Amino acid sequence: MDLATAIEDFFGDVQMAAQTIAPLIAVIGFIGLGVMYMGSSWPLVGDWKKDNPKAANQVVMGLLFVIFASSVTTLISFS
Repeated sequence: MDLATAIEDFFGDVQMAAQTIAPLIAVIGFIGLGVMYMGSSWPLVGDWKKDNPKAANQVVMGLLFVIFASSVTTLISFS
């Protein structure tokens, strides 16, 4: 196996793993974001939101990063 084939196989494996993991992370993030917004009436979530007012922004930024990263890995092709 030469170096070019090894590098191509490595990036193919990374692409496949990213395409599998990124949607799962996005789903978990959207569920968490929904709980943060809708669960404010629950004392535990309401108190946590008071202590962490920037948490929703950070979750949204993380989700945008995950969506961007999964889009980039979809565009990468080694043929």
